[in-house]
Amino acid sequence: MRQYRFSYVLPDPRSYRNWDDLDADLACVKEAGCQAVELQIADPAEFDADRAARSLERVGLPLCAVQTGGTYATRGNCLCAADEAVRRRTIALLRGFVDFAAGCKPLLVLGSLQGARKDEPDRLAGEARIREALREVGQYATAKGVTIAFEPVTHEEVGFHNTIAEVQRVVREAALPGLRMMVDTFHMNIEERDMLAPLAGVADILVHVHLSETNRDVLGEGHWPTAAFLAELERIGYRGCCSVGVYNTRRPRRECIRRCMDFLRRQAP
Repeated sequence: MRQYRFSYVLPDPRSYRNWDDLDADLACVKEAGCQAVELQIADPAEFDADRAARSLERVGLPLCAVQTGGTYATRGNCLCAADEAVRRRTIALLRGFVDFAAGCKPLLVLGSLQGARKDEPDRLAGEARIREALREVGQYATAKGVTIAFEPVTHEEVGFHNTIAEVQRVVREAALPGLRMMVDTFHMNIEERDMLAPLAGVADILVHVHLSETNRDVLGEGHWPTAAFLAELERIGYRGCCSVGVYNTRRPRRECIRRCMDFLRRQAP
């Protein structure tokens, strides 16, 4: 019997014209059959947490996760940079995310804030800085009862820790309850040789999953083996959320929500 839950990724509430539009999207997520929602938040200091909490409570959806990487593109925040000031402000940002999550307990998705090779061409140096930062933020998260979900991101977007094996090694070496890992099917399709086999080896530290089609459109429009993937999650006893992310489409968002959930009902009855 399926133990995991489905959720849907929505943009930063600040990107909406008004709260009514966000509320309508949340209602659609709920009506489509999701059990939670995930939000992209650029900076928790600029996020109206109380207003968002009221919207979520009204529709009856918990906030299962928050994506933290929005300010890499807009402000250059990253953990690999040789410039200590950049690293320190990025760590401060992540500590702010931890403080926010300590209240409502969503997972914190961390991937893009590692940075790219243009930020640090020396891979070994960049990885060492990232590991040091993750230990610091992971210890802070552990003390606050918060979990960071470290995400393997394709080399086309992030310069470090692109595979499940690489992220698993960092998480296991840190050995912190507040630092675990997640997977994203879009990134897996690019970086992994096998789309299912790596999951069993990380079952004990896997806390979150992103379901994203191979072309980033609605689920079912690419070639990801969705049914087999969900069956493997069930086999290994995964109990977290599977968040659907659609990032490359011409369809209206609410149509995407309905299409994705209709597809998942056929793949995982």
